Amino acid sequence: MSRFAREARKRVLFLDGAMGTSIHNLPDLSLEDDYLGRENCTEVLLLTRPELIQGIHETFLEAGSDAVETDTFNASTHTMEDQDLEDRVFELNKIGAEVARAACDKFATHERPKFVVGSMGPGTKLITLGQIDWDTLFHSYREQARGLIAGGADALLLETCQDILQVKCAVNACVSALKEAGLEPALDYGDDHEITGDIPIMVQVTIEQFGTTLVGTDIAGCVAALRDFPVYSLGMNCATGPVEMGEHVRYLGDHWRRKLSLLPNAGLPQLVDGQTVFPLGPEPLAEKVAEYTQRY
Repeated sequence: MSRFAREARKRVLFLDGAMGTSIHNLPDLSLEDDYLGRENCTEVLLLTRPELIQGIHETFLEAGSDAVETDTFNASTHTMEDQDLEDRVFELNKIGAEVARAACDKFATHERPKFVVGSMGPGTKLITLGQIDWDTLFHSYREQARGLIAGGADALLLETCQDILQVKCAVNACVSALKEAGLEPALDYGDDHEITGDIPIMVQVTIEQFGTTLVGTDIAGCVAALRDFPVYSLGMNCATGPVEMGEHVRYLGDHWRRKLSLLPNAGLPQLVDGQTVFPLGPEPLAEKVAEYTQRY
């Protein structure tokens, strides 16, 4: 049975902050030596500077995170093709999970376990827009999930999802990878039911400011489309701050009967002196997220 799911039934679990901006704030990284000539491909640092990625995980764990997301947001085959790294997808994800696991093991106690959440982003091509076909996307996500599972991930998180067909395909790919490993997706339908399975498949969609995903599905459509899939939790991340998510969080609280997850930005991003900044300070962000956890 999933320790992650057992712990999440007891209390709210806190995930970490933004991996991408944390990496870009690292000083003195060489494009050629550290990034291997691949600008903004943060996943390649798992091959060249894994100790830096582990260090970022440790800063979040030290601050109180219960779980950290792996540095694998773009490490699917169809995305790594753009970096000529498609043949190293399994390796990247395995290392990503192992690095996060090493950080978690340094901070975990019997009372407070720490969890590795395998990050799986939307990639650069969507089925609904005709940019990729189902089978290609399925095998891309399956290879990513295989690596994360082999590296010791406690949960798989499909995040920043913009296309329900992409989500369905990725969930199926995760189930296939779990089955190959002799595992099942973890599910929790509440205190009146037993927790089943081994590794949760979490889904977070991105609802834009205009009220739907990029390809036009509102939160009600997401709930309806995913209700019969083995999805442990449904929620939102990216695009907006917690205030803008309010109506959608309320709908999830009323209509999604499994776990919820929420990773808002610290307000809507703003461009100040050529730099992207997030205006919401720690206290107002915490207050709004606390309100959601209490109500939903």
